[in-house]
Amino acid sequence: MSFNRILHLLFAVFALSAAAKASTVFNFDSDSLGTSTTFTDTVKGLSATFSSAADPGGFVVYPSMFDTLTGNVLGDPGPAGQDSLALDISFTSELNAIELDFATSDFITPSPFTLDAYQNTQLVGSTTTSGMFLSGFFFPEGEIAFDGANFNNVVISSLATDIAVDNINVKAVPEPGPFALVALGLGFLVAGSVRAKRRTRRLA
Repeated sequence: MSFNRILHLLFAVFALSAAAKASTVFNFDSDSLGTSTTFTDTVKGLSATFSSAADPGGFVVYPSMFDTLTGNVLGDPGPAGQDSLALDISFTSELNAIELDFATSDFITPSPFTLDAYQNTQLVGSTTTSGMFLSGFFFPEGEIAFDGANFNNVVISSLATDIAVDNINVKAVPEPGPFALVALGLGFLVAGSVRAKRRTRRLA
């Protein structure tokens, strides 16, 4: 195998590794209007289960009335008719980053909006922010993000009576095992090729 061919293979391996780190977005646009928790969506092989303490029917999919939240959104109150609910999202793979758009049902002062990240039942981090009123829209909207620790579950809550979320963008923890093994093997091939060429030059 030529040295250039090995370099091309190494580049392909690293490209595949980078692709494995690509983000996945859950936006509810493929869910039927009226779909309520508990339910599961799957995007690019990653599943997210949405639930709440008031299930069945704590949160529901409905058309957006917001600016940054577009298409369908997930919000409360759902068919259960309860307000001030926390939204639980469980993922089938470990993640290392999440960001999402949100809106809160405030008319004067935007309420704090909190995202708690868990590794199973262990809290690994938390972040809180508030939205802002946008021109032409009634409710404050914002974006919240968390990274820096691996997690597979998040709980979203607010002091607002009702909340809505959309465009949940997550990044899965890459599985480096297969890529690392292939890269290591190709590295040995590169080293062997270089040594062979050096021996050939000495004998010439």
